[in-house]
Amino acid sequence: MSDHAVELGTILSELGSNVQLLSTNTVDLTRPVHGAVVWVPGDPVPEDTTRVVVCTGLRAGIQDAGPLLDAKGSRVILLCDASAGAEALGSEPARTGDDIVGLVDLGAGEVVACVTRSGHSAEEAVSRRLGSLQRSLSLALADPAPIPTLLTRLKRVCNATAALIDRHGEILYATGPVPRTLLFTEISSTKADTQTLTIDGWYGLAARIADPSSPQTHTGWLLVISRHPGFPDGYATSAVHVAASLVETSQRMGILVRQQERAVRAAVLEQTLALRRERHDAELAARVAGLGITFDSEARVGVASFARSPRSGQRQQAADALANTMSRLLAEAGHPALITARGDGVTFLVQCGVTALQRLLSAEQNELSSLQIGIGRPVSAVGFVVDSYHDAQLAVRTLRRVAQEQQLMAYEDFDFATRLFADVGLDRMVAWAEDFLRPLAERGNLLAGLRTYIEHDQNINVAAEALSIHHNSLRYRLAKVEELLTINLKQPAAISSVFLALTAVDLTRQADTLRPRATRSHDELPVGEIGSAQGATQFGSEGRSGLGVILGPDR
Repeated sequence: MSDHAVELGTILSELGSNVQLLSTNTVDLTRPVHGAVVWVPGDPVPEDTTRVVVCTGLRAGIQDAGPLLDAKGSRVILLCDASAGAEALGSEPARTGDDIVGLVDLGAGEVVACVTRSGHSAEEAVSRRLGSLQRSLSLALADPAPIPTLLTRLKRVCNATAALIDRHGEILYATGPVPRTLLFTEISSTKADTQTLTIDGWYGLAARIADPSSPQTHTGWLLVISRHPGFPDGYATSAVHVAASLVETSQRMGILVRQQERAVRAAVLEQTLALRRERHDAELAARVAGLGITFDSEARVGVASFARSPRSGQRQQAADALANTMSRLLAEAGHPALITARGDGVTFLVQCGVTALQRLLSAEQNELSSLQIGIGRPVSAVGFVVDSYHDAQLAVRTLRRVAQEQQLMAYEDFDFATRLFADVGLDRMVAWAEDFLRPLAERGNLLAGLRTYIEHDQNINVAAEALSIHHNSLRYRLAKVEELLTINLKQPAAISSVFLALTAVDLTRQADTLRPRATRSHDELPVGEIGSAQGATQFGSEGRSGLGVILGPDR
């Protein structure tokens, strides 16, 4: 026998035509029943009135059931094998009292089995109902707008208003009017996963939505509310829990889709950036067009780099977060883009004019305040993406060198010297630069001194301090540079040649990272940057006798 509660009506339905009710009192079909017990004449009367009493062995008919009918309390009594029961009871209608009495044309074992099956049927019905509920709500995930569709289905299931609220109290989706301020004050006051709400005539349930990217936090709440005092019942509560799990599933799916799409777009962008000598690739152009970017209208490459390099352990995480931010900003503005994380920042190809792009990035200064952003020339074909990319790199280096307070620079903002460098082309500039700097190829200390001197606006004392050497030592190094390169660093033309040459080489050898210059080893070629020559040096004509110290050949 089962201890699971089942309504009497369910048991009578299971017995079907095999049962005939004999009592004249009103039958309560919702009366809960906890199984059945078999009783034969001579046994003690069962005290548990919540169980169906199945009577058998009634040799004298209904008279043998007298102890049951006369006992105190209301029972459900089913008489088996009592063909004369109806006539006998019909002559004494008051005999049933508060009992519910029925005549069953089955044996006692069959009746008990029916009662047991009724309990099982109730459990199966609940299971089927919940399964149907989950399937119905899950279908919303296949919709192009899964969350609004899910909330609409939840509204129909619960006959109540459904809403999704973010953790700041803003309504993301709602199927009807919601007293947002009133309810948010209530649900934000506790960290419970589920909250029952009863406030100012509103009744409902709020389920916390976990953040898929950070399980310790949450993105908001799924809320279902009604004006009915009995809301929510068990079915509505189950529906809210199922829907909340589906919202979290939808968010996880969205993250995976975005990650996969970004990976595809990054891979395509990396391919376009690799096109240098072979500029015509019809297949790659088609792939770029398939991702929403054509070259019929203006497209640009941008480089967004952190003004201060993140710590080595946080570099990749910071770059990924920046890629997510840039992707969201460009998508919200309606500009198709390919984005890839590179070095201390991100590189992006965007279908957008320079004015609109500058306006968008300037409007987001609060979110992009830690960045320096360069924008390259317009791109007319897939093979020229790399040129716009080098322009954007050059713009970032120029910002670092001479305009650190400035956040954004475009190709159109280049001065004469910088525009000349950009338009000559990287390959040709690198060849010239390597030939020009070849006498310093094996003299890393001289090259580092030259580069630091240029970086610090030709200020001997500041550059020497950055290198942690005496200023006279730096003067000697620069004199050796002049001798080897056959130049005079007091002349603006020489300064221009040096910083253009250093920058050209850096674009190929250090394109993936921008590290602090003064900490490089002597064997590394440091990153050069473009700037204007300021001031005249004094060491070029002084000779070694004017340095005040005698230094070895390596200093």
